[in-house]
Amino acid sequence: MVSLLVAVVLAAWLLLTVVAALPRIGKTARRHVPDWFAPLLPAWTFFAPNPATKDKVLMYRDILANDTVGPLRLVLPEGGARGRPGKALFDAASQLLRRAAAGWDEEPDARIRDARLMISTPYLLLLNRAATAPHDATAVSFEFVIAHASRRDEEPEVVFVSAVHRLKGAADGAVAPCEPSPSAVREGTPC
Repeated sequence: MVSLLVAVVLAAWLLLTVVAALPRIGKTARRHVPDWFAPLLPAWTFFAPNPATKDKVLMYRDILANDTVGPLRLVLPEGGARGRPGKALFDAASQLLRRAAAGWDEEPDARIRDARLMISTPYLLLLNRAATAPHDATAVSFEFVIAHASRRDEEPEVVFVSAVHRLKGAADGAVAPCEPSPSAVREGTPC
């Protein structure tokens, strides 16, 4: 009796998975599935019909003491460009872009929207990684950039630009990455 019940549940799950994957009725079927069951239905869009064709890369540019802006530089994840550290940066960039896009719908006040974004975990993770990258000796501040890049010889497409962040010790000429304090972030000056 128990094995029959398990077989029926698994067969129903398989049927729902197949129906949800059908191009014409899949989206409609997913809307009628209870919220608690929706995560159990796999989405087969990793490779098709819209495969990912570009990578999200973290870049930064220095703002020098003479108010010129340096070139964009790629930030490699610690441990090289492959593996889990690279995946962590990719996921943080993806999450930050989703939050930035959702923020326009959720909060009409730009100052509140930007402040919420700047204290989010993905923003702080990317800020920390860009702050610890080597900076120009005359840099007084920097901003990080998320760009879409492909393996072809195309220029990266900038999709997100952070606020400008000061570098600690920039006035002394000894540049060290800044460490944001919670009170400074609330005031809008993260370093």
